[in-house]
Amino acid sequence: MLFFITGANGSGKTSCMPALARLLPNFTIHDFAEVGVPANLDALWRQETTEFWVRTYLEKYQAQGRHAVICGEAVFGEIWASPSIDQVDAWHACLLDCDDITRVDRLRGRATYGPDMHILCWAAWLRVHSVDPAWCPEVIQANSRQDMRWDRMANCKRGDPIWHQEIIDTTHLTKEGVAAAIGAWVTGRLTSR
Repeated sequence: MLFFITGANGSGKTSCMPALARLLPNFTIHDFAEVGVPANLDALWRQETTEFWVRTYLEKYQAQGRHAVICGEAVFGEIWASPSIDQVDAWHACLLDCDDITRVDRLRGRATYGPDMHILCWAAWLRVHSVDPAWCPEVIQANSRQDMRWDRMANCKRGDPIWHQEIIDTTHLTKEGVAAAIGAWVTGRLTSR
């Protein structure tokens, strides 16, 4: 089974990975961005990287019955529209989210870059997208890969069973707490097959 851990910057996707690896020792866990990140991130890079991870799962893990977790910038609708996702035996995605003040504080504490309105707006868009596939689809569909299968979500509406992305609120969680919440979600998805 393939699991995507998604979310805007500062939600805890990358920082929880060491603790998550300890909790799920039989899983392969990857950072979405470990294949390289361009200076100017865009939807095309994100979609190509999502397809890369889907293909990697198919080629390296699925045939062996191994589970994989990809933590990073993937977007639920882009996963659905990824050209090869229909070949995956089963996949799930969860959105890590936190309140805006917590996100600002976490990003200010990094040695990389600080917060700005774009990050907060992206977090808000992801939050609505996680429950409503019809919310501003142009955000991910404009300037996209030519082979994206947007038709898979074209008639999907809020509340449709296929449009379910778990949301984990990381606002008051430590890195270990985020990993524990993800671990519980993953275990629950495996046992409900």
